[in-house]
Amino acid sequence: MRTWTIDQTPVREQSDELLTELYAARAPLHQEATPDDPRKPLETEIAEIRNLPAPEDGVIIVARDAASRIAGLAGCFWEQVPGIDHLLFVQVDVLPAARRRGLGRLLLEHVAGVAEAHGLRVVMGSTRQNVPAGAAFCRRLGAQKGMVAQENRLDLLSIDRDLVDRWIADGPQRAPDYELVFVAGRTPPDLIDRAAAVNNVMNTAPREDLDMGDTQMTPDLAREYEDSMLASGRTRWAIYAADRASGEFVGLTSISIRPGTPDRVYVGDTGVDPAHRGSGLGKWLKAEITRRILTELPDVRWVITQNAGSNEAMLAINNQLGFRTAVIETTWQIPTGQLRTALAAAPAVGASS
Repeated sequence: MRTWTIDQTPVREQSDELLTELYAARAPLHQEATPDDPRKPLETEIAEIRNLPAPEDGVIIVARDAASRIAGLAGCFWEQVPGIDHLLFVQVDVLPAARRRGLGRLLLEHVAGVAEAHGLRVVMGSTRQNVPAGAAFCRRLGAQKGMVAQENRLDLLSIDRDLVDRWIADGPQRAPDYELVFVAGRTPPDLIDRAAAVNNVMNTAPREDLDMGDTQMTPDLAREYEDSMLASGRTRWAIYAADRASGEFVGLTSISIRPGTPDRVYVGDTGVDPAHRGSGLGKWLKAEITRRILTELPDVRWVITQNAGSNEAMLAINNQLGFRTAVIETTWQIPTGQLRTALAAAPAVGASS
């Protein structure tokens, strides 16, 4: 029986040496899952870990072989935010040379222990369609699909610029009672209350069968997330749709600009308050931020977003703009107690700690 050594480290207490070792160990996993994408630089990963927002925490579980080489790992994260504070978000990875030896199940035993220790009743993780072994593993454990999402990408080399211009021109014609407000970087103090409030429109986005509740974005929480992003070297651009009469923000779209990957940006939240839909605000917002990327970020080729497969309204806008599906991602979920039961029925494997 193969014996693995298991170590568990709080995510905030990882040394630079451990983070560097983990980064090197994950290289074949990146090549397997996203072979055509540039890898996030090590210094960026370290900066993001060192600047996690206060509500987020977690542990890293590392399995080593007899030669003390990393054979597998599990990242476990949780957020102290009502609506999702019952969830343990998990990414389990076993390196190719260590597969089919029970290590994935062993790592999940430790994952279940983390969930139990922190009172988290649901374990949740995602798989990619191009790595089918992950989904098969989830099914064997009895996990259920929570949501099937599309990672969609817009190639700016082939975008229809005339369409972007038309949507921008149509915006004030179709929605004369609204205006757009652009924010780059830290949200000004006089806008933070409205910027936080409009983020709650994302509670109306499809969650399919995910075991999640509504979350309430507050100005303090919004500032926590924003300061964490800026401290790690990332930049956020946001465009808000404002009701001229009240000044209230009723729609938004945002992107994240990340150091080390200058050829791509990542879409954050995009949504419009249901009471203000039907006037083309979604198209106006998407076109305006696309135009800014084209004119102000000339090195960017790809705009990357993720949409629930059931979000027909947003998918329709994205498809018209030229987004195309790159991969299907499935989020799986299983109650902690059910996971423990499934693991108890699995063959035992060797471990020491």
